[in-house]
Amino acid sequence: MSIDIQITKRLKEYTLRFEFHSQRQQTALLGASGSGKSMILKCIAGIETPDEGYIRINGRTLFDQAKKINCKPQKRRVGYLFQNYALFPNFTVEENIACVLPKKKRAQVADLLARFDLTGIAKHYGEQLSGGQQQRVALARLIASEPEILLLDEPFSALDTFLKEKVELEMKHFLAQYAGDVLLVTHNRNEAYRLCEDLVIIDQGQNLEAGPLKDIFSHPRFLATSKLTGCKNFSPIKQLDGQHLFAKDWGLTLKVPQPLTPNVTHIGIRAHCFKAVEKLSGENCFPIQLLDQTETPFEWRLLCQTPEGQHPLWWKVNKEQWPTHFSGFLHIAPDEIQLLETSSSDDERKFLL
Repeated sequence: MSIDIQITKRLKEYTLRFEFHSQRQQTALLGASGSGKSMILKCIAGIETPDEGYIRINGRTLFDQAKKINCKPQKRRVGYLFQNYALFPNFTVEENIACVLPKKKRAQVADLLARFDLTGIAKHYGEQLSGGQQQRVALARLIASEPEILLLDEPFSALDTFLKEKVELEMKHFLAQYAGDVLLVTHNRNEAYRLCEDLVIIDQGQNLEAGPLKDIFSHPRFLATSKLTGCKNFSPIKQLDGQHLFAKDWGLTLKVPQPLTPNVTHIGIRAHCFKAVEKLSGENCFPIQLLDQTETPFEWRLLCQTPEGQHPLWWKVNKEQWPTHFSGFLHIAPDEIQLLETSSSDDERKFLL
């Protein structure tokens, strides 16, 4: 299984330029709303047409502008799961599945109903189904069409929190058995982390960063990537020596885990990475003043200020880890500090933090 994509499409806000090559992977396209994620899926499915480039699935060319190839959507063998699942409301469950099958293959409907645990509701209509049942019907219909690739366009966005977690678990089990490539579009970093192996960060139609998902979460290269993966604390820096810097927004001199390169302009620190300590001892310890604190069911969210800081820090701590007596000092381990570069599209207003 393989995907080879290199496309350009001019949009009103920016020009989408997307390049992607994968072999049998479950990949998340993570980006803010309006970054071009869904447009990429629509181009692959044939709903939209790129201005330039090519799209190849398992060696088959679905689109090639230079060669004047543009396969019709129904010929692409691409399964597209829309946000609202797009079931036909006047069809029963079994009719929704059967409609994509030729008559000679209608016998497969019973097998698909059993596989997706839908046999007991085969005669039900869409309005009688829960969100999880609707998703299973949509997936059964996709599999009936024998797709070589699955495109999942924010499939959990319309569900409430309780149902979303249940449906996401069902999706995880399904994807573990699916043999083809999967592209999941989301702006929810937790969905991406739980469901996918690889990650592509999309920012204003550009591939900002791509690779193994856990590696990118642990060691993002760009400021925009760090924001999209959930980091809360950022500061521009002044490099002091090989492994020391001055964080301008917090007035702190910090040791970092590796020699600094000229491209590093910022640091990022995740809110859960700070540790309370009893006293100032060694590098990367500093005093803070608590400005505000908010209690959630399982953690404290604290807004802190350093003595020389121009901007506050976010600190999140699980309730069971909250010290019985807080001395007012924090420590950050050098390997918890992200060394970040800025990209041409870094813009504070585009990110959902």
